[in-house]
Amino acid sequence: MQIRSGEWQDAPHLVDYRSQLLDKVFIERATWAHSAPEQVWGDTVVAAPGYVWVRFWQLEGDEPIEKYFDQEAQSIGFYVPICMPVQRRGAAFLAHRLLLGVWISADGRITVLGEDAFDAAAAAGELAPVEIEHAEYRIRILTLEIHQKRFPPGMVRTFALADGRTEEDGRSG
Repeated sequence: MQIRSGEWQDAPHLVDYRSQLLDKVFIERATWAHSAPEQVWGDTVVAAPGYVWVRFWQLEGDEPIEKYFDQEAQSIGFYVPICMPVQRRGAAFLAHRLLLGVWISADGRITVLGEDAFDAAAAAGELAPVEIEHAEYRIRILTLEIHQKRFPPGMVRTFALADGRTEEDGRSG
């Protein structure tokens, strides 16, 4: 499965897509429409009407980092899909997903997502040995860097929305 820059433009429940290249980071932003269904990971609502997702593609990074905001523009956490290293093809960014992801809640709790699907795919031979090793390595490195307060990078960690307004309705979250 691939993650690609620009895919949020085509998602049916995401509106107000914006993107910008800043130095060595490509940033995408999209707002969840008023008709969007609520999505919950564990005990955290990660998507609902008015929520905003921001994806950071570090040009020299291993995987994109997503930061999620609620309808009041308050950060609710970070999601890091575990991927093979990001590739740039022209103006597009691509990453091959390895079924695992790391969720970092606003209060700093870390949850590894997708472990059952990853284990099943590995057992069925659907992942190459190099992909399995890379995914396990990235989980170890990310959890260590999170505990050492070195991840997410400062720019991502401190990124905030100017306000809760969307182009869809011009109202505050």
